[in-house]
Amino acid sequence: MCFAVQPMKTPLIESDTGQEARRMTRHADDHAPDDRPAGPPRRRSRNRPTGSTRPRGLRLSQILASPRFVACDDVLATGCYDDPRRCGPGDVFVARMDQEQDGHAFVSEAVARGCSGVVAERMVPTFGAPLCVVPDATAAYTQIVHGLAGNPAQALDLIAITGTSGKTTTAWLAAAVLAEAGHSVGILSDLGCLDAGSIEAAPPANLSDPHEMVHWLKRLIASGCSHAILEVSSEMLANQALVGIACGTVAFTNLASAHLDLHGSKQAYHAIKQRILACLPADGCLVGNADDPAVAAAAARHSGRQLLAGLRTPADLTASPVERSLAGQTFLLRTGREMMPVAVSTPVASYARNALTAASIGIAHGVPLATIARGLEAVGGVAGRLERLDRGQDFACFLDQPSSGHQLASTLASLRHLTGHGRLVAAVDTNVADALEGVGRRSRFSARLLRWCDDCILVPQQLSRKASDDSTRFLAGFDRALSQLSRGDCLVVVGHHEWGSDPVDPSGERMSAQMLTEGWFRVACPPEWTTDWRRAA
Repeated sequence: MCFAVQPMKTPLIESDTGQEARRMTRHADDHAPDDRPAGPPRRRSRNRPTGSTRPRGLRLSQILASPRFVACDDVLATGCYDDPRRCGPGDVFVARMDQEQDGHAFVSEAVARGCSGVVAERMVPTFGAPLCVVPDATAAYTQIVHGLAGNPAQALDLIAITGTSGKTTTAWLAAAVLAEAGHSVGILSDLGCLDAGSIEAAPPANLSDPHEMVHWLKRLIASGCSHAILEVSSEMLANQALVGIACGTVAFTNLASAHLDLHGSKQAYHAIKQRILACLPADGCLVGNADDPAVAAAAARHSGRQLLAGLRTPADLTASPVERSLAGQTFLLRTGREMMPVAVSTPVASYARNALTAASIGIAHGVPLATIARGLEAVGGVAGRLERLDRGQDFACFLDQPSSGHQLASTLASLRHLTGHGRLVAAVDTNVADALEGVGRRSRFSARLLRWCDDCILVPQQLSRKASDDSTRFLAGFDRALSQLSRGDCLVVVGHHEWGSDPVDPSGERMSAQMLTEGWFRVACPPEWTTDWRRAA
């Protein structure tokens, strides 16, 4: 998806540091030689760009709300890290605690490397370095990194989207709606990051790391973005990645049960998700799915501006189905007395729900309904989210990367209804099956899918392009299964979206379900054989 590049509207904010401010320039490895000890297994911090200019120093009292200083009046910082290996003169070390380790154990290493101060949650020996005690070191870490960078989030109209499923699709649809209205939009999502000057998204970033977040916010500003759409996971909220950041619009797609291994219980997961409401300023807008009871309950507790959207429930914005088939769907957007039809190529009901949430974000930003409809229709589909694969075959084919077994079941149930008497076949990467069902339960996973599908093909991870008896037998069976498909049938490829992969590249060592399918299309559907299957759908 390409959004028009517009002139930069907002300059990058520079920090006002007062008389104590100082500028410092150095390379990332000035204090980290190649033979340095391994240190703790921190992986979240971003390396400093070589030759970059360090930000002006700020006193921690200028950034943190209620710091408590020990043996000092304040701490002047020019950098901030939670990894002692990256600390040097001018940097503060933040002793964060998480499920993996306690950062307080690495204070001595940070001080030995010359850090100018320590931020911790309790009294801890600092070997002469200044100490700042805070209630939540993880939250302080985010605030300090953003503060030293000049708080770049303040230069953007931020739209945060969270929920159990549908976040990525909603983010890209909302970006298309705002772009159609003339805004320059950047996207930070699980699918990738896109600034105003890019044609293709960069690989996803670890936005739980504040250094990564700051890097991308600055990049969006530099490219001329006025708006940024941020997909917010429960991991980001648990790591306080948005603390102190104001989001003018917050959207909830839904709230089910997920990531219990990380959060412990459904109640804890919901509580983590609802932390995002703290990002809403007094004049902000909450966009919610009126059909979801948990979202509706959260909205009822919110006293500020709200926009609720529903497919089944009366709401501020609704959508009524008009026509749905394997070729796509048409639904009628309705707000007040205004109505507008929208035709999209992705046929399942969940896509209509995500489009409705994206439309509500547009309404919150004053976008006319006709413009919203054009933006939704311009997308064509979201990569890896029931993405349509048209390669000249006479049957429907979609690529899907589900976030949960429940989401996959919902998708297959919708396609089963649309397929009718036609065949529905699923080709699934075995690593996806293991992730959704558990290692060693592939037969159970296949049995589940056969509730909706006529056939389930598990594509082994070890499938190689190099000839072997096992790979030859599998490929023959795969060819046989796809060769039986015709008009009215549907193939769903379940796996991770492969960026720029050549299915017939002889140098590759393995083939995913997507690459295998793309290669089969090249051989089985040459251009002279192409048909328009939509006419028969």
